[in-house]
Amino acid sequence: MNDLFRAYYSWTDLLLAAVLLYGVYAVLVLLRERLQRTKRVEGFRAGAYNIVAPFLLLYQPLTVLVLALIFVFINPVLHGTVLLLLIAAGFSRIRDYLSGRIILFNPLITVGKRMRTEKHKGVISRVSRIGLYLQTGEGLHFVNYTTLLTQGYSLITGKDIGGYYQLQLTAPAEVEYPLQDLADRFTTTPYLDRSFKPELAYGGREQQRIDARLSVREEKHLTELLALLNEWGYPATIAKR
Repeated sequence: MNDLFRAYYSWTDLLLAAVLLYGVYAVLVLLRERLQRTKRVEGFRAGAYNIVAPFLLLYQPLTVLVLALIFVFINPVLHGTVLLLLIAAGFSRIRDYLSGRIILFNPLITVGKRMRTEKHKGVISRVSRIGLYLQTGEGLHFVNYTTLLTQGYSLITGKDIGGYYQLQLTAPAEVEYPLQDLADRFTTTPYLDRSFKPELAYGGREQQRIDARLSVREEKHLTELLALLNEWGYPATIAKR
């Protein structure tokens, strides 16, 4: 019985574990961002990204679980009580977060995809830790992950909604990192719908061809956007609407 009340770890153990676990997490995040900046549709980098990104979804809650266990066994009675109170107070958010790990394991749940839920149908405009935002004709709606799991959802294939387009661009040879260059330029482009973050990826093994998914504010802005891309040295054609 006394073993239940005995301290197995110290605050130093907790600190070292936190530094180690979050150090590994930081390296994985940097690797994911690096792969994202040079993302390709296929090949080694695409495969590496498809491994690192979902692994991070599992690594985050596992890290919290390990640190929570060490925290409890520093002082099982006191810290166990504190942890139970924290879980009770934030139970709904914790449930949404864990439900999100399950849903986001599906690589198709990304910004720009059309989704139908029990109450709404629209385009995913933002993905957060506890839910996602759907852009519909009535406005922006937040849907938590627990609701998606319990009530269900479906992804709508076929044509993208509204002014959402897929473009194929040719990058200028003198630009070393065309994806980053385009991403920076798009932040100040007036024709884009800010509800959707443009998706950029290399279309092949070479960095010359770029596949882009983006949304324009109005249909008439597409022609102006294509002209602007041509001025930047990124001639583009419409691959799909």
